[in-house]
This record gives sequence, structure tokens and C-alpha cells, in this order.
Amino acid sequence: EMDEPIVVLCAGSAAAVVNKSLLIKESPVIKTMLGENWNRNVELEEAKRSTSTLFKARTITIPEGYDVKAAKILLCLLEGFDVMIKNIQDFRLMEDILGLCDYYNILSPVKALVTHMSQMDISMDNLLQVFEVGKRLADVDMFKKLGEILQSGSRSVAKANLTSSLLVLKFITENKTKMDNVLEILEGV
Repeated sequence: EMDEPIVVLCAGSAAAVVNKSLLIKESPVIKTMLGENWNRNVELEEAKRSTSTLFKARTITIPEGYDVKAAKILLCLLEGFDVMIKNIQDFRLMEDILGLCDYYNILSPVKALVTHMSQMDISMDNLLQVFEVGKRLADVDMFKKLGEILQSGSRSVAKANLTSSLLVLKFITENKTKMDNVLEILEGV
């Protein structure tokens, strides 16, 4: 029996076509979504509207707000391409990948993702982004510890680099639109 292809849609376009067996093995949420009783009427409506009779596939739509790249990377990780993790240096992208893991209850890549993210470089250039990502992750039970590590790392980088009142003033001025987080970071300096 041929494995059913599932089209994964993200931001209005197809992120990937993945085998159903892989998705249901990795995610109990997706297993339920692809089950017999889930949204049968919606699928019937979609089938009626579909213009292509050549290729009809069921779809999973990633919720709005997630980066297409994050969805594609997560699907690659599920297919066994763990080596990709080492190349990611974008904290927001990593947050999206972890967010998708949480949303769909996909656990297999989480440990490697968390380990990599906790070892990524924090600098003055990404300090505020890392702190903000850390705050959001700390609100998710599964990623609370990682969120705290990122916030702490951000404060350490700030403390090491904001060594004079002039540097502190420059940091405040450059980030005045994010004053709440700037003040939180500076509390520890």
C-alpha cells in the first residue's frame, strides 16, 4: 500500500509534501487531524472546490505567524536530516521551530534543538532579540528552562559589554522602541 502524501501549507503556499506515516508517527496531534472523524465536512468542501483531478491530497495548514522556513526545517528534521540544526544561528527561526514542536506535540527533535539553541552565540547585535525569545519560551512549560538560560545569557552579555554610562545610554537610545525589555535587561547590569 502506497503511503498517502500530505501537503503541508504554511503562509499560503506549500511548504512540503510529506508521507502521512511519518507525520502520524511523530505527532499525536497530526494523527488525530488526519483521522477519519476530523473535519470530514471541510475536506468534502475542499474536494468540491479543487480544480485538479490529477492530484488530490489532504492538507495540514500551519497556523499563521510561523515562518515557512521553520516548517520546512522541522519537516526535514523529522525525515532524519539532524545535521541541519548546526547551521541555524537565528534565534527567531529556532523559536518558531520549537513553537511548531509544541503546537503539534512533536518531541523527537526537541532535545537536539534545545541543546543547540542554548549553545548559540549571544552578542550585542542579537542581545535584545535573544532576550525577547527567551521571555516567550519561558512561558511554555516544555521550554521554560531554555527561556531562562537565554534571558540569563542576554543579561551576562549586557553586563560584560555595557561597561560605561555612555554605552548604556547608547543601548537605550538604539532600542527605545523596546524599552520594557531594555529596562529588564539593565536591571541585571
